[in-house]
Amino acid sequence: MTRPTARLTRHLRAAGLGLLLAGVAVVPAMAGVVLRAASDVGGAQVRLADLFDGLAPETGSLIAFPAPAPGESMTINARQLDGMARRAEIAWQPSTGTEEVTITRRGQRIPREQIDALITDALDRAPGAGMADEYRLDYTGRAPEVIVAEGLEVMPRLADFIYDPRSERFSARIEVDQGEGLAPLVVVAAGRATAVVSVPVLRERLARGAIIGAGDIDLIEVERRRLTNQQVTDPNQLIGQALRRPGYPGRPLMARDVGTPQLIRKGEMVTMIFRRGGLVLTAQGQALDNGGEGETVRVLNPRSRNTVYGRVAPDGTLEVGDAGPSLARN
Repeated sequence: MTRPTARLTRHLRAAGLGLLLAGVAVVPAMAGVVLRAASDVGGAQVRLADLFDGLAPETGSLIAFPAPAPGESMTINARQLDGMARRAEIAWQPSTGTEEVTITRRGQRIPREQIDALITDALDRAPGAGMADEYRLDYTGRAPEVIVAEGLEVMPRLADFIYDPRSERFSARIEVDQGEGLAPLVVVAAGRATAVVSVPVLRERLARGAIIGAGDIDLIEVERRRLTNQQVTDPNQLIGQALRRPGYPGRPLMARDVGTPQLIRKGEMVTMIFRRGGLVLTAQGQALDNGGEGETVRVLNPRSRNTVYGRVAPDGTLEVGDAGPSLARN
């Protein structure tokens, strides 16, 4: 709760005199006037009925002083209340000198998420901001709080925005219309915007050579500045790939950590297939390289001791081309 300022005190005095000087006929108060301990108001003016119970309607409707800003409170002390009661000829006076009334102005709060969205949208367009899945906003001091009068259709807008990509510091000036005849409400927000990127990681430990499936992957947020060029950021780059070394849960993977699943392993016997028109020739050979689907590997024909090259098919066989005639001879 806040005490009235000197400016408010002067206004209260002027407002109290205005009750009598504005040509308004003051109706005598009804018996049994009682001071209220607190009052919530929705409009921009505080009326005598917000301070005292038991007033005649004509007296209670008189304006006492301007209400505080939406969402804020003020406390009116015994001396100020006594002055207003005397000027309005209200049959009430303080008995202890400690009497007071707390006035709270109702308002509607703009959700924090709406303010955050304004800033993150500006960050996406800011020069040098780069790409990010989202931003983690850490405000300097308190997070911006915007409360306006009840019943307004509010649409906050960003009037000014400054961002330094090196320090990740930002400053924003937000304006909200308060209605006809009133200046926009201005809120200044500043802080740090940390760009974060969603990065795929393994849920559980997987052995070397294991094929990564969609169910093996989780996403974690990593600060963009901590990423390297070799770090995998797209889950689709992992699904269906084989680990070239053991993988551990929660640890980001590098491009060198995965590769095409090995359908052919060095030293194993493989089937070589040659196709041309309706002719199909097959032979067995010993793989001289590891190979995944679509990769080219060397194979030794154990009979001729010739080395041929072939492309690994999805079923693990080896499709050879120009080596076909030598397969037929051997």
